[in-house]
Amino acid sequence: MVRHFPINDDQSVLPTHFGFWPGNSTTPGEVTSRVFSPKLPVVCRQLHSKQPFGMFKGENAMNYAFSTFLIEAIIIIFCIKFVSFVLRPLRQPRIVSEIIGGMMIGPSMLGGSRNFNYYLFPPIANYICANIGLMGFFYFLFLTAAKTDVASIGRAPRKHKYIAAIGVIVPIICVGAVGMAMRDKMDENLKKLSSIGGIMFALAFTSFPVIYSVLRDMNLLNSEVGKFAMSVALLGDMAGVYVIVIFEAMTQADGGGAYALFWFLVSVVIFAAFMLLVVRRAFDWIVAQTPEGTLVNQNYIVMILMGVLASCFLTDMFGLSIAVGPIWLGLLVPHGPPLGSTLAVRSETFIYEFLMPFSYALVGQGTNIHYFRDETWRDQLSPLFYMTVVGFITKFLSTAAAALFFKVPTRDSLTLGLMMNLRGQMDILVYLHWIDKRIVGFPGFTVMVVHSVVVTAVSTPLISFLYDPTRPYRSSKHRTIQHTPQNTEMGLVLAVSNRETLSGLITFLDFAYPTKSSPLSIFAVQLVELAGRATPLFIDHEQRREEDEEEYEEEEEDPDRTTQSGRIDQVQSAFKLYQEKRDECVSLRAYTAHAPKRLMYQDICELALAKKAAFILLPYQKERLEDAAPTELRDSGMLSVNADVLEHTPCSVCIYFDKGRLKNAVVRLSMDLQHSTNSSRMRQETYRFVVLFLGGADNREALHLADRMSTNPDVTLTVIRFLAFNHEGEDEREKKLDDGVVTWFWVKNEGNDRVSYKEVVVKNGAETLAAIQAMNVNDYDLWITGRREGINPKILEGLSTWSEDHQLGVIGDTVAGSVFASEGSVLVVQQQVRNQKGGDGFLNGKFDYKSFLSPWSHSHN
Repeated sequence: MVRHFPINDDQSVLPTHFGFWPGNSTTPGEVTSRVFSPKLPVVCRQLHSKQPFGMFKGENAMNYAFSTFLIEAIIIIFCIKFVSFVLRPLRQPRIVSEIIGGMMIGPSMLGGSRNFNYYLFPPIANYICANIGLMGFFYFLFLTAAKTDVASIGRAPRKHKYIAAIGVIVPIICVGAVGMAMRDKMDENLKKLSSIGGIMFALAFTSFPVIYSVLRDMNLLNSEVGKFAMSVALLGDMAGVYVIVIFEAMTQADGGGAYALFWFLVSVVIFAAFMLLVVRRAFDWIVAQTPEGTLVNQNYIVMILMGVLASCFLTDMFGLSIAVGPIWLGLLVPHGPPLGSTLAVRSETFIYEFLMPFSYALVGQGTNIHYFRDETWRDQLSPLFYMTVVGFITKFLSTAAAALFFKVPTRDSLTLGLMMNLRGQMDILVYLHWIDKRIVGFPGFTVMVVHSVVVTAVSTPLISFLYDPTRPYRSSKHRTIQHTPQNTEMGLVLAVSNRETLSGLITFLDFAYPTKSSPLSIFAVQLVELAGRATPLFIDHEQRREEDEEEYEEEEEDPDRTTQSGRIDQVQSAFKLYQEKRDECVSLRAYTAHAPKRLMYQDICELALAKKAAFILLPYQKERLEDAAPTELRDSGMLSVNADVLEHTPCSVCIYFDKGRLKNAVVRLSMDLQHSTNSSRMRQETYRFVVLFLGGADNREALHLADRMSTNPDVTLTVIRFLAFNHEGEDEREKKLDDGVVTWFWVKNEGNDRVSYKEVVVKNGAETLAAIQAMNVNDYDLWITGRREGINPKILEGLSTWSEDHQLGVIGDTVAGSVFASEGSVLVVQQQVRNQKGGDGFLNGKFDYKSFLSPWSHSHN
């Protein structure tokens, strides 16, 4: 409560609030607050209704509520960002840094100073921060729920449902048993059956928003175990929504009896019916009014964001948990484009970077680690502590054991058990709700917050130790062009993000010259940035076409399919058209992968591994510059995809830099047939290809690919082999392998007058570059070379410092550069490097501490 004091007519006085905790009695003359624990004498502050005139006129800006709020905002955001920077080498998720940053301004750290509280965080300004913090929580839950695909629950495998059920039921039983056994040691509020029930359910369930946000920070959203964990968490969350209603009903019955319970249930039913029958149809109408490929009208977005506040007000008025409204509203939003993605684009940065820091400041001000030395341990803290420990252990063991029972690998089972114990924003909001319901006081709240921080902070490094998402890609089998037998089908993965890059890759595939005796099996995956949805999605379009008619019609009505942009439809149409034109010698299976850009490589590598592809074909991605030439305009957001694929690939990789010179022979021929009756005009022109063979595995792979192209009657091929003067710097083993491949190639093509072979002896990189520059007069249409592996360093001496683009290698970057002035396209080849990581890291005794403590250059979003 707040005791009022006499004030003058011309000014108002507000006492500083100290020493309030729910359930604590206060003595006369003491003023209470929900923020600070020590009981101190009353201190009065004068409220100023005007803005300060300036420090030079004797004004103190800290006497004004709004000025104080501004400095509080600066301190809060700075503390959180500072902790995030300090903990970045330890690979802690964002939630851990933000909670600790919030605790810095609370009584656990800086807030323990009386002067700090009086001048920087007085209650007059804390009121504003607390309410903004609550709004941050609500908008976070709404935005996460809007990205959630509820329909995926029905598509979840049966074992996911069983694991989710076991991982919830076992902790509920064990935590409930511990709670009942320690009931005599609890205070009056905690020993209620509704209180024990709320705690055991909170410890048993894992929130999907928490799993999503932590796995996003760890770059595990697209991993196999990450998808598994989100599926299991989502199943538990759907049950948790009903549990929240039951819990609130129990608390209503405790406070108001059967009468209050009856009207509470009636209001919940009315509210749910309104959301389903009115709000959901309104969302569908907004989607129908939005043209394909565009963002939703800004006015609709503002109305929806206002609707979040309205849902909070209604649920709070009905006695339901105030967080239920935003969650229910978010679940009704059609995830993905256009509505879900527009909401994310318009509001995500403001919510995460500005509102949420106030949320963690609210948490930090209510957390006081000094309670662990107080007399409250025996009555309030020890029962909660033992319940949290039992909850963590039983949930970990039950989830891991259930996963092992369903034949999930041991590493993945242990990782899943740790993931299911992660705690975060949703859990903290529940703990704040417990304070309002008088289930726990601030000492108990401190225990739960510290439990969340410790469990998440310890679990995330253990997850990194146990699970490496790139480990499955390390194959000991040959997945290369060189080791694919002649006159057999060769598989490849084609990855594109837009139609412009697709046209160049299809041109390359035509010149690869698939035939009936040597066909190509293409697995074409379209990469779409994950927007407006939380769970990555991988669509097999052929599998969808094979589904029964009723299910197919339902998917056609799904907003995910009907609201995609025309660009996506054009790519799939191009896949289909190419398949139809090359049906005799090409089989193409189309996929669409919705994933964050930094995780797209996982879909590409997994597909290549599953389909036993010989190589992955990627378009060259270059940073977009305003003053760049048109041929250098590329999607800058896709720049890291190529680098990640090159690093983690399970097979060979080809990167094609299309400069627009090569035309699709099939398309041009069809145009000639339509517009000309002269048969001589339908003859194909000859294309000039050159292989720059500098030695090593990558160049041997490039030569084998060029050998397949040499069978094309419209291609003339020149192979230039570079040798070091006096054999300086040569590796004897690599030299023998190079000699064998070159001899094989020349013997095979000796009688082919369209193939020529030359050797050039150079002393250093300058002579290598001069020799390549001299070849440019021949006006080659395609330059083919290896990326880097096994090249004699003497041949490249002095060139590495000039290379800026590592995805093309030194020679590829040189030929592709504008300084080289070649209009020919460039193909760079990297051969598969088997077992490139050499083990499974920490658990095999090969843990590299440098890789663990050097994520300073990685994003920490």
